[in-house]
Amino acid sequence: MKLTVRQVARVAGVSAATVSRVLNDSPLVAPETRKKVLDAIKASGLTAARMKQMRGSRGLAPIEALSGPKPFGCVIANPSQSLASDHFFVDVVGGAMRYFTSIGKQLILEATDGLYHGEESLPAMVRDGKVQGLIAGGIPMDDAYVMALLECPVPVVFIGRYLEQQRAITAVVPDNVAGGELAGEHLAACGYREFFYLGGSLRTNTFRDRLAGFRAALERRGISLDDDHVLETSMDQDGGYTAMKEVLRRARGTEGIAVFAATDWMAGGVTRFANEHGLHVPQHLGIVGYSDLELASHFFPSVTSIRVDRRALGYLAARTLTDMITGVIECPVQIYLQPSLVKRRSTL
Repeated sequence: MKLTVRQVARVAGVSAATVSRVLNDSPLVAPETRKKVLDAIKASGLTAARMKQMRGSRGLAPIEALSGPKPFGCVIANPSQSLASDHFFVDVVGGAMRYFTSIGKQLILEATDGLYHGEESLPAMVRDGKVQGLIAGGIPMDDAYVMALLECPVPVVFIGRYLEQQRAITAVVPDNVAGGELAGEHLAACGYREFFYLGGSLRTNTFRDRLAGFRAALERRGISLDDDHVLETSMDQDGGYTAMKEVLRRARGTEGIAVFAATDWMAGGVTRFANEHGLHVPQHLGIVGYSDLELASHFFPSVTSIRVDRRALGYLAARTLTDMITGVIECPVQIYLQPSLVKRRSTL
C-alpha cells in the first residue's frame, strides 16, 4: 500500500506539516496531537518496523511513495553541446543529485529538443514508467511539450518559468526580472550613457524577463531603452560577437556604451569582439553577463555577471519533487531564487 503524509493528515484531522513533525519526533507537537497521528498510522495496518522507517525519514515520510526501487528523472532541453558540458545544468543536476543521494535515491538524466511532436517526443524514462518523478528544465521548451509533461502520470517540477501563466506549474525559478534589474542598476551607476540588451528569443520567458528587469531599472533612473537597442541573437559566443557588430552600427559613438548580455557565453563573445576591434573595456564599453558561470572569470577582461545559485536550484527542485509525492506540500507552488551581482573588470 502507499501512504502519504496528506492521507495520514486527513485521517488524524491535522495538517501535513504536523504529521511530518510527528514522524521527525519534533518536541513542538502536543502529546494528544502526536497520539492522533500515530493512531491514524496504526489504523492503516502498517507494521512497527515500517513506522520506525517512517520516523527516520527526515520529513519525507511516510516514505511508502519513495521506498520502491524506481529512481527519479531529470530532462534538460537543449543543453549546450551535451549534458556533460553544459556549465549551467551540470551544477543544477549536481545540486539535485546531492539531495537524492542523501535519501538513497538515484537520478536518471536525459536531453530533449523541447519540441512536442507526439508522445514519442516525451522522455523515454517517463513513457516506459521507469521513474517516479521528474525534474524538467532548459530552453527553449515549447508550450505543447510543457503541457504534455504536466499530463504525464508522474509528478513534475520545472526549473524556470514556463507558459504565459504558470499557475498550474510547480517550479523552482531563478528570478530573471530581478537579475535584469541588477544589471541595469549597476551599468547605470557606472555612468555609461548608451545601453544595449543582447539576448535569445524574446518568445522565451527567460530572456523576456531579463529584458523587462533591465528596462525597468533604467527607467527608474530616467533612461529609456530604445527598441532598436534590443537585439535577439543566439545564446553562445558567436551570438554575442555578431551582435556587437550591430551594436556599433546603431550606437551614437564608440564610448560610453553599456551592454547587458543575457548569457555569460554571449558576454564572452562581446569581450572577444572588443579585444579584436580596439574597444577599451571597461572605460569605453561596459559588459554584464548572466549566470556567473566559472568561465566569466576567465574571459579577458573578466566579466561582471549576475550570479544564479545553480546548485540551490537543483537541490530545491529535488526536495520539492519528493515533498509533492509524499504530500508534505500543497501544489502547485513556485519558489523564486534571488540573484546577486558579481563585479569584475568588465565594468567600472
